[in-house]
Amino acid sequence: MAKSPCVLIVDDSIDVLQTLGDILGVAGYTVRTAPSAERALQILENVEIDLVITDLRMGGMGGMSLIRRLRESWPGIPVVALSGFADAATVAQAFREGAVDFLIKPFTAGEVLEAVSRALAPRAATGVQTAGGISTPDLPSTLTPIQRAQAEEILRGLHGRLGAELVVLVGTRGELLATQGLLSDSAARAVAQGIAQIGALQEPLAAALGEPAFATQTWEGEGRVLYVVRLEDGGFLAALVPRAIKPGMAWLELREARTRLQALRGEPSETSAVASEPSTLESVPEIFSQEWEIGPVGSPEGELLSYEEARSRGLIPDLGEELESEG
Repeated sequence: MAKSPCVLIVDDSIDVLQTLGDILGVAGYTVRTAPSAERALQILENVEIDLVITDLRMGGMGGMSLIRRLRESWPGIPVVALSGFADAATVAQAFREGAVDFLIKPFTAGEVLEAVSRALAPRAATGVQTAGGISTPDLPSTLTPIQRAQAEEILRGLHGRLGAELVVLVGTRGELLATQGLLSDSAARAVAQGIAQIGALQEPLAAALGEPAFATQTWEGEGRVLYVVRLEDGGFLAALVPRAIKPGMAWLELREARTRLQALRGEPSETSAVASEPSTLESVPEIFSQEWEIGPVGSPEGELLSYEEARSRGLIPDLGEELESEG
């Protein structure tokens, strides 16, 4: 039987070493661990290593310095960077130093195995076996590490503004690409898969009705509502929010987040002109963020007015005066 790839894990956290070791060991990889970059270099001098996973923030030599040393002395060994501080600048620097992939703490077993498979794929193509000598099936489409970090930031803002219990970005095959919220990773993955399955089941109905696809979905529970919008690549963005959140507010926020997500993935969007702008709903009350369409679409009068402009023209009532009269 062909030898399974040997993965060297470098982290000054014993818990992280144990967790990653268990994930990769169960998957059939040979695992070596090092509590520091200095110890990792000693192991590399004496052991044949196929892949290195290294934390970036460690005492002594840091992960970025270790990646540079690997590029100088062992350029054929791919490196996966690991960090709990995965802002876009950190991810970009890790790639500049030579990392081939990036894992964000906290990670899931699926994310680890996908990153390892991607990193080892070029070596497998030249004759190096994957774990246990079993070929790895095609992986689902995923975000790049930089895109994932940016998507997490967009979802984090959406989660905060809606008070959502869960926000998920779902791939075309039901894979969980990014998530924010209180639910566990396993629950988030179940939600992602369920959304994709329902979307697939609705395709024949949409086709029968002459629709390319249903763009939005809503499922109401006793205390929460799940809002779902379809992305232009076939994936989904979903938010589980309290029933107290007004539907108009939820849809506006979801569509704004969808625009920004599609922009970072390089996809066209119906409102791409504001894709790079921060949400206007972040800093103003809901009623003042609404736009009012006056007159039929396409007519000279069909302009978008703010609440204040519409009120000044006498097109809608002054809510302040109404409240005073009621008081």
